[in-house]
Amino acid sequence: MLIGNEAMDLRLTLMDSAQCFHWIEMNGRLGAVVNGAPVWLWQDCAGIHAEGDCDRDALRRYLDLDRDYADVTSGYAHIPAAREAFALFPGLRVLNQPPWEAVIAFILSANNNVARIRTLVQALCKAYGRRFDAGAATLYAFPTPDRLADCGEDALRALKVGYRAPFLIETARRVRDGFPLDALRDMPYDEAHRLLTTLPGVGDKVADCALLFGCGHTEAFPVDVWVARLLRDWFGLTAKSRPALAKAARACLGGNAGLMQQFLFHAARVGAMEVGD
Repeated sequence: MLIGNEAMDLRLTLMDSAQCFHWIEMNGRLGAVVNGAPVWLWQDCAGIHAEGDCDRDALRRYLDLDRDYADVTSGYAHIPAAREAFALFPGLRVLNQPPWEAVIAFILSANNNVARIRTLVQALCKAYGRRFDAGAATLYAFPTPDRLADCGEDALRALKVGYRAPFLIETARRVRDGFPLDALRDMPYDEAHRLLTTLPGVGDKVADCALLFGCGHTEAFPVDVWVARLLRDWFGLTAKSRPALAKAARACLGGNAGLMQQFLFHAARVGAMEVGD
């Protein structure tokens, strides 16, 4: 089915922009399990197409197709770095992933590069997620909180997750026992961030990633080494700690700060825009 003809670069968003790590590519199509259903996506001159059991409206929400990115872009037209980043990557979108998937993926992201995160996420899904035979490939869902909560630490360490193993297990147990992950969407940002950082393995940056990519908090502003550099180099923000830089960026850049951050982050990470050391 055709799910939309909005300006979007599927591969950039799903594979290259470091906001999700479980999609695979085969024969020009991108596949994953979305909201419990296997789906293949591709695009051509007519737009973005989907094959699978996933609901069209759910896919549009996941891909953030209903947001007016031209309006977001215009709100930062007075900032040269933002203007350049938006122009470089007009097809980039910020995903609306399930909060559980975002939390687990970004716990695994700590002290890792993108290729390594992808390897760990896919290993975890293959070992403990539901399997779907989808055409010529097999797709795997994220493990449920119940399934992950019952994993042994040694079994997870065998997947090479290292010191993150107990964080994954304890976070899964907290969610299984009632931690309100889905309610984070409707909380004020500060309250959601405070609550999320009570989970094992979830610090300020992981929380902001989960809030931005999984909970719809567009003001959430993850700060890693790249973002810390660009905030100092391109915006002149001088706060010394990363949490302080994130707070200053939210105050300076407003309610869509996190959306803009994703464009800036990608531009800096791939070397499309030069940033100082």
